[in-house]
Amino acid sequence: MFPNWQLVSISLIYIGLLFLIAYLGDKYRHQLAKKGQGIIYALTLGVYCTSWSFLGTTGQAATNFLSHIPIYLGPIILFIFAWPFIQRIIRVSLKLNLTSIADLLAARFGKSHNLAIIVTLVALVGTMPYIALQLKAMVYTFQQLQIDQSLSRWHIGLAVSLALAGFTVLFGIRNIDVTERHPGVMLAIAFESLVKIIAFLAVSLFVCFSLFDSPLDIWQQSGANLKLEEQMNVDNVSSMLAMLVIVMAAFLSLPRQFQVMVVELKDQRDTWLGRRVFPLYILVFAFFAAPLGLAGQLLLGDTVPSDSYVLFLPGVGGQTWLTLFTFIGAVSAASSMVIISAIALSTMLSNEIVFPLLYRQQKVAQNNYDNFRQRLLNIRKLLVLFVIMSGYGVFIMASPDTLASSGEVAFGAFAQLTPALVVAFYWRRASLMGVYAGILVGFILWLTLNFLPQFGLYASPFAEGLLPAKTTATLFSLAANIIVMWALSQISRQSVQERVQASLFLEWQSPSMLKVEKKRQLDVQELELLASRFVGENKATSSFSLFQSSNNKKQLGNATYNQLLLQHTENTLAMVMGASSARLVLSSALDGRDIALDELAVLVEDASSQKQEFSQNLLQSAIENAGEGISIVDEELKLVAWNKKYLDLFEYPPELIYVGSPVETLIRHNVKRGLCGAGDIDNQVFRRLEYLRKGSSHSSERQQANGQTVRIEGNPLPGGGFVMMFSDITAYRQAEQVLKEANLDLETRVYERTLTLAKTNEALAKAHEKAEQANIKKSQYLKACSHDLMQPLEAARLFTSALSEQSSLTGDQQRQVDNIDRSLKAANNLLGDLAEIARLESGNIKPHIEVFALNDLFDDLAQEFAALAIEQGVEFRLVATKVWVKSDQHLLRRIIQNLVGNAFRYASPGKVLLGARVFNNQVTIQILDNGPGIPLEKQVLVFEQFTQLDTPGSQSGRGLGLGLNITQSLAQLLGHSLSLQSREMQGCKFSIAVEQACQLAQAPKLSAPALSMGLKDITVLCIDNDPDVLSGMVELLSAWQCNILAADSRDSALKEFKNHQSDIDILLVDYQLGYQEGLPVGEQADGLTLIADMRKQCNHYIPAILITATTESGMEEKAHAADVGYMRKLVKPAALRAMMSAKLAQKLQVDYAG
Repeated sequence: MFPNWQLVSISLIYIGLLFLIAYLGDKYRHQLAKKGQGIIYALTLGVYCTSWSFLGTTGQAATNFLSHIPIYLGPIILFIFAWPFIQRIIRVSLKLNLTSIADLLAARFGKSHNLAIIVTLVALVGTMPYIALQLKAMVYTFQQLQIDQSLSRWHIGLAVSLALAGFTVLFGIRNIDVTERHPGVMLAIAFESLVKIIAFLAVSLFVCFSLFDSPLDIWQQSGANLKLEEQMNVDNVSSMLAMLVIVMAAFLSLPRQFQVMVVELKDQRDTWLGRRVFPLYILVFAFFAAPLGLAGQLLLGDTVPSDSYVLFLPGVGGQTWLTLFTFIGAVSAASSMVIISAIALSTMLSNEIVFPLLYRQQKVAQNNYDNFRQRLLNIRKLLVLFVIMSGYGVFIMASPDTLASSGEVAFGAFAQLTPALVVAFYWRRASLMGVYAGILVGFILWLTLNFLPQFGLYASPFAEGLLPAKTTATLFSLAANIIVMWALSQISRQSVQERVQASLFLEWQSPSMLKVEKKRQLDVQELELLASRFVGENKATSSFSLFQSSNNKKQLGNATYNQLLLQHTENTLAMVMGASSARLVLSSALDGRDIALDELAVLVEDASSQKQEFSQNLLQSAIENAGEGISIVDEELKLVAWNKKYLDLFEYPPELIYVGSPVETLIRHNVKRGLCGAGDIDNQVFRRLEYLRKGSSHSSERQQANGQTVRIEGNPLPGGGFVMMFSDITAYRQAEQVLKEANLDLETRVYERTLTLAKTNEALAKAHEKAEQANIKKSQYLKACSHDLMQPLEAARLFTSALSEQSSLTGDQQRQVDNIDRSLKAANNLLGDLAEIARLESGNIKPHIEVFALNDLFDDLAQEFAALAIEQGVEFRLVATKVWVKSDQHLLRRIIQNLVGNAFRYASPGKVLLGARVFNNQVTIQILDNGPGIPLEKQVLVFEQFTQLDTPGSQSGRGLGLGLNITQSLAQLLGHSLSLQSREMQGCKFSIAVEQACQLAQAPKLSAPALSMGLKDITVLCIDNDPDVLSGMVELLSAWQCNILAADSRDSALKEFKNHQSDIDILLVDYQLGYQEGLPVGEQADGLTLIADMRKQCNHYIPAILITATTESGMEEKAHAADVGYMRKLVKPAALRAMMSAKLAQKLQVDYAG
């Protein structure tokens, strides 16, 4: 019908259009996400309608009206009646950031990697015949429409496979993204869904209303009523119902459907439109499949295969353009499935099998992000090629069956995963062993009974059955899968990890809720009576009245109301007997124990009485052995407990003391004896009783007639009543009186001397206060220098770094930029010294003592000073050592760094030597130079602040004279002795004595080759409240070809993060983000808090780097504890680039290398 060049040209133009759409989708993904994401999502669900739907079902309907219905009816039923289940799958997958059905099942059943592997293999093998089906459809379509049959079947298939692989690699494997979303590809798939539905609808309307008067006309002319009556038999209906079960089971587990329905979904709200559009979408195919099939049989008959009716029907009416449009629709239907399946399977294969296999044995951590990312991308591209070419291999080898037959075989494999998917959400007892064995048995049976017979190796054993052989084989393997899973789950035991993971998938229910019998109605009065036996009638009545007023049985439904009622009863009982006992009482009373409520209450009451008796005995023993007199009265002001000391103090008659004796009688007895002072007896008794009734705490002393002094303390009890303590303090008061008399003389003499000392101390205090204020002001000034002055320098350094990255600079311009950069570096060093002085004087530096190899520190210093030694003409030599020391590695490095830097400054040009000696478990680190030396009289002076020696040829003018002072302070902080030996014109020798340590076991270090660290297309969120620093950082990152999102406050940062959460690869955050209204000074949000808040909002890990000039103590340790990179301003671009690369590579290794 058409020349080859025309079909090839149309195909290439269409593929080019797909490339353009995918490119624009990636480029404008943020705009699409805001406006059209719901529509795109709804259309991408149409990837379910493949060439089987576009071509194959029409051929099926031509011969059997019922056979094609299950293909469409299954998904419609699921979207209408099983939507809550689909929503749960989506919700859990988004919450746990699951990227495939293999991830989902592995996460549910104890994070089993082996289960993920078997699911991946099932999906891979099951997809092969389906990809072969799509390739067959595209090749078949091309062959049917071409005039010249010069191109063979395998040539066309190979060309199509390579074209689809190229598109998938280019747009589906562009980036490594932990969310595995592909906005460009999804836009292209949505476009293809639109093309195929419009093409199919156009052909359907043309046939129904142009070639015929209406679908009813087609039905009548074809005599479909008679055919339908013939086909409405037990065999056909059974086959249809069996196929419906297979389709519904397979739909939920199709890798391509899981990819577009779950993985590519960004916001669960986008499913609202998809749920309504998708059933209508496939309803169009379902409705017109039969009319097109009947029309094809009437007009074309056996002149063309039934699978090509859709292609040739427009030609009957002379509509060539519609035939070409239908050809494009058929290509769209097939290619979209291949693309999405290749993406989904490459993700599963790489994440579950290849990446862990390659990198689990690799012990060296990857620090080069670009290199690591490129390796992962290359592996995934190869896997895409492998998947599509494997499908091509099946296409070449499989028997030339109809499209519907190949699709049914593929559905049988995916159906093996659905039982595990369902029990993952609805059966708590399902175990890993049961699920794993069920999938394995079902898959092996499908492979041997359904898949391998397609290659003609042997005949299917179900060829003579009631149902079609493929349907019977699939149902048989599915039934075996379910039976094995159920049986092994019953006898196997779940691991702790499985139970923990199950809680994320199943809605939690307490054991008491699970005990509710469906056949009986719970009686509120019965449960209230039960509770009243333990908590009291009043409390039970009020508690259940409150429950009934806040829970409406009609609104909640019987089951929910019963569950809430049981939970409320259990909580009420738990107040007096504990949760476990409450659950036991409730479950025993309701079912299975045959214990009456009265008997149950008596049992608990007996247990409570025994506990109460034991508690009373224990209390009486404790009171009796107390050193003070104690009496306890209850809320009715009756005596309930006392001890012998209490009786000895007040000498009560025996008849007054007994349990339940009114305390009024005891008070009146004491008042009458004159122990409470003079006054009206009734009035005094009343006043004391009022104190007790009000529950007022009181303390007083009373002197008895015999000279005895008694201290009385009373405190109310929580449930009402009072506890009184009576202490004999006679001896204490007598001693106090003697001391007072002795002190009277002393006070006079002390007073005179105090006046003299007060004057002296006042003068000293004023002098000390002035000194303290001066020191505080100095520290505040130094802190201001260390942060506020460093901010503009940081901005300038970033701008010069961005300039130096430009390749368009001339030689003079580059030299000027380098000079500016060196000046900024010198200013940074000066401010760094000031900051260090401030931190030392404020006590903000806390040493972290550890054991480490001294030679590692020497190697770092050798690398640091290598370039400077060449620049200043210094011969820097280092003596390697095997000794280990005990110190703070960071602070010791700073000490040696200062001393070596000082030697470079004064010995240039000359020689500097760094080495270590060991003597008596002490390691003496020595720095020697052949500079001008230091006169003996000035060797103490050089350690003071702002002191520099003027020597000819030295570079002393570049510093502030703080280096040696900082060095001495750090040495004192670490407890290391620092000494200096020098003679004029004979150089200097500085020595630091450090404690020697035993060598620790150390893993061998394998150095990775230094490669370029590309950060192209990395999305970075930069947060800094200084606009100049932020602009400088943006310029620098732009020069590195990063995608930059900038924010100058916490609020704007959170807003940017919310809008671009799934795109951001790394955070660069300043620590001090300025003042935030509404928060007190001590609670102002900082960079670390902001990073933590952002990570909580995200389902996946985001690397972050803290960049700060703050002098706050322990900042580096805080950053390390929060798993955040740490850099001090001024930032060196090379160091920043290296840390970003290392953090990103670490993230990739965690995500993909296991």
